[in-house]
Amino acid sequence: MMNNQIRAFGLALLVTFTTWAVSCANAGELTAPTQVVNEYLSSLVNGDTQKLVQLIGGRMKQNNRQLVLSPDSYSQFLKKNYAGVQTTIEEIVPDGNRVRARVRFDYPSQDSSLIEFHLTENNGLWKIIDEVY
Repeated sequence: MMNNQIRAFGLALLVTFTTWAVSCANAGELTAPTQVVNEYLSSLVNGDTQKLVQLIGGRMKQNNRQLVLSPDSYSQFLKKNYAGVQTTIEEIVPDGNRVRARVRFDYPSQDSSLIEFHLTENNGLWKIIDEVY
């Protein structure tokens, strides 16, 4: 009887440790994408178009041709549009071979919106490749 209790306790301990290890590994895996999203949000507010171009790829780059082709004029547009906006990453989770980040935008007008960003890793670099409103 005592051996069964010890085995059960050991099994429970193993499951708990495995769950903890997996969650720590996932948290570590999300460090780089989280940093990219934070840099992207900061660059929106600051109008840092050079940094934005570095952080995007795929459909995001295709859909933001004005950013890519006219970074100087787009910088002023961003500074004006994002003045006083507060951003919060509400969730960032792995989704197959990419990561989804849900971000809340709170505007000075008291309006808010949620945007989901999709990120992928290519040659060791994470890029935001799409956004869903």
